[in-house]
Amino acid sequence: MRESQHKMIIDALSTGQRVTVRQLATKPIYSMYGGKRLSELKERGYDIRDHWVEAENGKRYKEYFFPKSEINRLKKGKKKWVLMNIVEW
Repeated sequence: MRESQHKMIIDALSTGQRVTVRQLATKPIYSMYGGKRLSELKERGYDIRDHWVEAENGKRYKEYFFPKSEINRLKKGKKKWVLMNIVEW
């Protein structure tokens, strides 16, 4: 389950989407350990950034996102993976 949650988080962030831990607990990821999953991805070398957002009611929460450089790096990595598989196939 952890690996599939990692993949879903990476897929969401690589589209430029910003996510919160609370959002990770709902569809489609359903991870009650969203903060832990983000930490694990950071430990694996993903450049996940965060910043504080203030809600209308004055409460603060963090949004997590990939910077454009990380999105571009991942896109290049996927292209290489596809090319390698075509050559091997």
